[in-house]
Amino acid sequence: MTKDLQKKLKSRWESFTAAEQKIATHLLHNVSGIPFETAASLGKRVGVSPMTVGRFLRNLGYAGLNELKEELRGDEPWLQLYATPEHTHSDPVSETLKAEIRDLTKVHALTRTAEWKAIVKLLVAADRISVASFHQARFLGIGFAGLLQSVKPRTVFVEGLDGAYADMLLDATEKSCVVLIDFRRYSRHFRILAEETAARGIPLAIVTDSQCYWARQFTDNVLMMPVDLGRAWHDFTATTSLLSLLIAAVSREQGDMFERIGDITQLRQKLVGYVEAPPDARRTSGGATKSKTDGKGKGGVAAHKSRGRPRV
Repeated sequence: MTKDLQKKLKSRWESFTAAEQKIATHLLHNVSGIPFETAASLGKRVGVSPMTVGRFLRNLGYAGLNELKEELRGDEPWLQLYATPEHTHSDPVSETLKAEIRDLTKVHALTRTAEWKAIVKLLVAADRISVASFHQARFLGIGFAGLLQSVKPRTVFVEGLDGAYADMLLDATEKSCVVLIDFRRYSRHFRILAEETAARGIPLAIVTDSQCYWARQFTDNVLMMPVDLGRAWHDFTATTSLLSLLIAAVSREQGDMFERIGDITQLRQKLVGYVEAPPDARRTSGGATKSKTDGKGKGGVAAHKSRGRPRV
């Protein structure tokens, strides 16, 4: 029954008004909370009136929220999503752990969706991937692009310092794609770039939260993270896991990328170096490691000169 509801909402998405898209987005990503909602509480969560909620449900073919609840009760896996309220006083760390486990469970569920498969396919086929993220989520895009670059050539994080995002929008190829990452409150650049990317016909994937109802106006390739409205700050634990799973999926689809990873590691060793290089990464002119001291038993310049370059 849950899949029927999801299919119904997605198939009619284009016909929904902005207010209806808010309700639909909430229903798609918070199905486990429906049994505890009323039209008034649901409307308050998404910022619409109870009358708008009722009218939306009637347009979907339900007499009201109660009929939707009855339909979903026939879905046995959905019943397992009920959470029994705990009236014990738990410490904040324990409550945070529980919330993170719930979010991670939802993230892994996303990997079985059609959107996930489409995004992985898009990234694998792309010959250039431009990533942009904003505000508190900026570090996520930087990390995602940096790690994805290890398995996917020509992946870049776009700063937009030119004020035009020219390398993302003007230099796009027929097989390039754009990945945008942002969470509430959304940067103005986030929406404008989504609009411009879609208008130019550049394949687009968006990673955001379940309150970003307008994301699907520009692409079907949307991964939405759950929102904890009771938390005053962002917790990106689950999002970090999502992006890591996405990189792993791309790597598996492409096949063995260890040669590229090895080449990158050698270049880093040659150009930057590591704090503790492996012993066999050093070589001397005689083929053996010499003592750190010179013939007189003193360290210093002679010892430094005896060390060879790292292997590349």
